[in-house]
Amino acid sequence: MKRRNAGDCCTGKPRRPLKRPGKIADGIYASIFMYLKFFLVWALVLLADFILEFRFEYLWPFWLALQSAYDCYKFQGLAFSIFFVCITITSDVACYLFIPVQWLMFTASTYVWVQYVWQTERSSCLPSILLSFLFLYIEVGVRLRDLKSFPFHLDLCRPFAAHCVGYPVITLGFSFKSCISQRFRLVIGISLIDSLLCRTSAKLDFLVFI
Repeated sequence: MKRRNAGDCCTGKPRRPLKRPGKIADGIYASIFMYLKFFLVWALVLLADFILEFRFEYLWPFWLALQSAYDCYKFQGLAFSIFFVCITITSDVACYLFIPVQWLMFTASTYVWVQYVWQTERSSCLPSILLSFLFLYIEVGVRLRDLKSFPFHLDLCRPFAAHCVGYPVITLGFSFKSCISQRFRLVIGISLIDSLLCRTSAKLDFLVFI
């Protein structure tokens, strides 16, 4: 028979299981694999962009806009979905007409890759920051200088680049509106509760006085 610790027999407390280092190692390996996957996807998309002369990363916000329109139709009705699509197209046209081509392409590509990393990771850690700076460096130092050599590439990608900038503006506007509405409702609710408490306390004071 195995001997038990005297302290454990007296106190009756079960022993705490020791933390296995395997779980920590598995977490580290999973994190490394995830960032390697980010880097591999980014490298493959850049290679496809260079070979086919098209910015494939611009299709991701277009897919997100379709999902948002479907969610608006599913939860808020057809009218709001049509309204969302109309204001998104208006924002895209404004970005297409008023933002210079070079800055439009640079902003669209940078936003797509940084947003992809931060939306997947959802935390501000050192690898996410390093990847974001790497994407920014490649966009500024390499891809921003090569825009003038592909006129057909620019004409084809410019509407998608405008959507990559116009769609986040709309989503940011809706998020700001929801935050303000929630804050306003909270203030109104607190004021109503205070008024009810004041009326109740006044009635109680009157009854006590009687």
